[in-house]
Amino acid sequence: MRYNPFQPNKVVNSAMFVGRLDEIQKIEHYLFQAKSGNSQNFLIEGERGIGKSSLLHYVSTIATNRIPGPGGQKFNFLLLSIDMGGVTKQLDIVRSIARELKSCLSRTQEIRENAKKVFDFLANWEILGVRYHKSSETVDPDDAKDSLVDQLVEISGNQSLGYDGVLILIDEADAPPIEAGLGEFLKSMTERLTRRDCENVIFGLAGLPTTIAKMRATHESSPRIFTILHLEPLESKERKQAIRIGLRIANEKNDRSTSISDDGLEMLADLSEGYPHFIQQFSYCAFEADSDHNIDVDDVRTGAYDENGAIDQLGKKYFSEAYFSKINSDDYRKLLNVMANHGDKWVSRKQLLHESRLKETTINNALSALKQKAIIIVDESRQGFYRLPTRSFAAWINAIKSVGTEADPARLPRITLFSENDGR
Repeated sequence: MRYNPFQPNKVVNSAMFVGRLDEIQKIEHYLFQAKSGNSQNFLIEGERGIGKSSLLHYVSTIATNRIPGPGGQKFNFLLLSIDMGGVTKQLDIVRSIARELKSCLSRTQEIRENAKKVFDFLANWEILGVRYHKSSETVDPDDAKDSLVDQLVEISGNQSLGYDGVLILIDEADAPPIEAGLGEFLKSMTERLTRRDCENVIFGLAGLPTTIAKMRATHESSPRIFTILHLEPLESKERKQAIRIGLRIANEKNDRSTSISDDGLEMLADLSEGYPHFIQQFSYCAFEADSDHNIDVDDVRTGAYDENGAIDQLGKKYFSEAYFSKINSDDYRKLLNVMANHGDKWVSRKQLLHESRLKETTINNALSALKQKAIIIVDESRQGFYRLPTRSFAAWINAIKSVGTEADPARLPRITLFSENDGR
């Protein structure tokens, strides 16, 4: 039994983090500005599996002085990591931040004593109930926000605590419903903090590309308070670097070293198409499939293609419903396969007809059905142009095609059977 260093089911730790240097340098600059009294908020956006949560985690290690930033800066921010799960209204957001603030202040007796005023307030504030004072008053969201601002101002300005400021990280910012009013909350909170001359509290968000639209729906100008950092897939050399780092960590822990062939490394990098989660999933499964301590192309294929392998896992997490469960035609899947060759770029109906070699009636029926089921997107500005909703969906489809083409023919019926049995 060996230690497998790859982590497809959780945030990648800072030791295995690669790439994103431009984004990290920008965020390091924002932290420095906040430390100097000029706060700048940021929003990391990108598709699922692109590494938003891992980047937030890496930022947290810089902000809390666990590692220096790429520019050599050292920081000591009070870090509040907020979970948006279960948030349905604005008061839930206030409670989440207050609960995390209380938890952070509880960790050491020294902090509790130096921030006694804030801690005592939070201890008496029923952040999990329907009241925020020990009285029969119902909660007014504006009063709750003002009270939270009071505590953030008190903490960020308390010299005895030694903090550079407060960093509030909100992952999955796209999760709360529009009714929760996240955009309006953030806009009003930043304005309240500015009116109190509190310029060392930063909000850092991460979410899907839909986050901006959802925030704008609750407050038109809320996106203006953020610098938007859009994440693209990693470059080939960065993908390979991540794999090599994982193997190096494994070789430090295991009794026997594991190597990887050049072809195996190339195939893993290609299959992932630059999505960090894909890199971790394909690498994890290839490592598990290896039996001779040298990961080669056969190990990569086996790990990707076998039952409960990488393609199966990624499909269950992200794509199987759209590719299998919602479609009962291999011809429709063939059309998706052709579209995947173009990533998330627009493709004309004429081009799809030529590349797929399907009948015109089949193409028409497929496009109509896929559009109705929201599996493809229609270009509203041009007639007859279509695309896949995300590049990661295209990457997964391309991985199926790549491994299916190169794999042992004896294994091919698994995918064929999977497609034939969908909808049961």
